[in-house]
This record gives sequence, C-alpha cells and structure tokens, in this order.
Amino acid sequence: MALPLALSAILGLLLAPASLVHRNCWTTASLSCRRPGAVTASMTRLDDDAQALLEEAGGDAEKARTSYIGYSLLYLQEEMPDLYDAIKTDPSRPDCHAVLVEVTFDAIAAFLPLTHTAMPDPATAQRLTAIARAAVPLDGSARLLDVGCGSGVLLPYAAACGAPPADYRGIDLSNRMIELAREAAGSSGARFDDVGFDAAVAEGQTYESVVFHNSLQYFANQAAALTSAAALLEGESSRIVISHLAGAKAVRQERVDNPTTVLSEMPSLAELQGLVAGLGLQVVLPSFFGSDSEQIQAGLDGFYLVILRRAGGDAAAEQAAVDRPFDALLDTIEASLPPL
Repeated sequence: MALPLALSAILGLLLAPASLVHRNCWTTASLSCRRPGAVTASMTRLDDDAQALLEEAGGDAEKARTSYIGYSLLYLQEEMPDLYDAIKTDPSRPDCHAVLVEVTFDAIAAFLPLTHTAMPDPATAQRLTAIARAAVPLDGSARLLDVGCGSGVLLPYAAACGAPPADYRGIDLSNRMIELAREAAGSSGARFDDVGFDAAVAEGQTYESVVFHNSLQYFANQAAALTSAAALLEGESSRIVISHLAGAKAVRQERVDNPTTVLSEMPSLAELQGLVAGLGLQVVLPSFFGSDSEQIQAGLDGFYLVILRRAGGDAAAEQAAVDRPFDALLDTIEASLPPL
C-alpha cells in the first residue's frame, strides 16, 4: 500500500542515515556492537506483523523498519489526527517529539532479533563495564534510574558491579523496547516502565544514580533535564552519569543527519562545569581520558563518559573504580547472560 505524501514527508524527517542507531542499540555503523541480554531464545523470531513486513520488504530489515514507521504514522493519522497534524508543522514540540522517538525505536525493537546478538565485542563490553562502574557507588548500593534504557543493556553490567537488580529501574518511551527488556530480564527483579523522564520525575521517587546512557541527546534542554535529575538524587555518594558509546563526535553527526529526533549535542566540560556549580555536584572523569584538556576532549569525542557526583566525595577513588581491570568482571557478566 502506498503511503500518503504527507506521511512520506514525515518519514523523510525520521529516516536520515543515522536515524536507525538507537540510543541503546548498536549496528555495524556504530562500533559493530551488540546488545547483551537483548535476544533470548524466546525472542529469536519476529512477531506476525514484523514478519509480514519483512516478507513484503524482500527480507531487507531496514526497508521493513521504514514500512513499520510508515504504518505506525498512518495509524496515528487515523486515530489522533490533531497530533498527527502537529507533527507535520512542529515536530520539535515535546509531545510530537516523544511520538517520533517512540515510533522510530518501536520499529528498531520489532526487528531486534534479526539485527542484534547477545554479546557485544570486547571493546564495547569494556565501555559498558566502565559506564556501569561509574553508575554504581563504591559500596555497591544503587537505586538506579536508567533513562532511555532500551532493552536493558546496562542491567547485567550494573548487577556485576554489585547493584541489586531489584534496585534498578529502566524507563523508555518505546513500549516495544520495554517489552524486550521485561522478557530478557524481568525475572531478575528489575523494573522496566514505558514512561518518559518527565513522568518519572513527577513521581518524586529518589535514586542514588541517574544514568543517561546514549539518551541525553534526545533532550532539547539538557540543563533542565540534568537539574531535574539532580533533584532525584539522595545519598552522599549519589550521582548522575552521562555516557555515549560512540562519543560526542558521533552525536554531532547524528544531530546533523537527524535533527528531528536528535535535539542536542553532548555537553562540553565547560557547559557541565557551569551547570553543576549550582547543583552541589562536581564533574569527575575516568583517568583513562588523561589530564590534558585537549586529550580529554579527544577521548570524549570517541567515548563519552562523565560522572556528576555530590561535591566533597573522593573523586580519585571514583576514577580508580572505573579504571580497574575489566577481564574478571567481563567473565562474570558473560556467564550471567541468558543463552541463545
């Protein structure tokens, strides 16, 4: 079935070259990584709708995802015409942007069994381990909020770092991603909810760690998002962790390729320093980035990882915790992942 011209125009906004790289999914174009724990034995087949679209696309998963988005927007046009019209005229409006993000990543989740396997490559596993270590306080206790959790990529790494799964909560706008997360790890005691960050903030629940992993670039006002996150923190060692596996340079390109969904670049250190002073936080960087400012910026361009923690803590200990050897912990994580 041919899509209406207006729908095709919206699809053009969503399907720029980088638009299918999920904030918590990865493909050959983004480090050849794979999502740990995302694909279990029960998730190796597509559902009927996705299978039909795949067959219609001649087995091409990218074309099938494009069709999925198109039909989702067609449904939106029929069921919520006012919102559909608003997307055409003002896609950056918060509710419009949320729908576009949700539809795009629902489409990615629909074909995840075809595009992802259970284990990342070693370099990416080390980066995920570093992010998890940054997110979990040194004493291992962490009520952790994972903003834009996707299918729960960080959970096994955080658990291996000592954070109880029952203290983990992942939120995502994509219902289908949340379904995958629940199927892969719901029995662990972790909680996954298909809600936006603003809704989670409004609940008033507190956390020791709020993580924006591959997700902060989807916020138009990053300062407001980080201020809201800081208000959720409780505990002397509480922190905000901001990360992106492919780094700030890749996000800058995403912003160029797909400005409809990617609304911001990763914040510079100067921007973060200016913000945290009023929030009672300090910026902590893993020592593997070095100490020279140019060296640090180059490191963040390739792998973005920044900790904003309560001022007065032991920054050196935090750096050492992130930097310590990875091999034994990676073995623990791999052993804990569900079999294919």
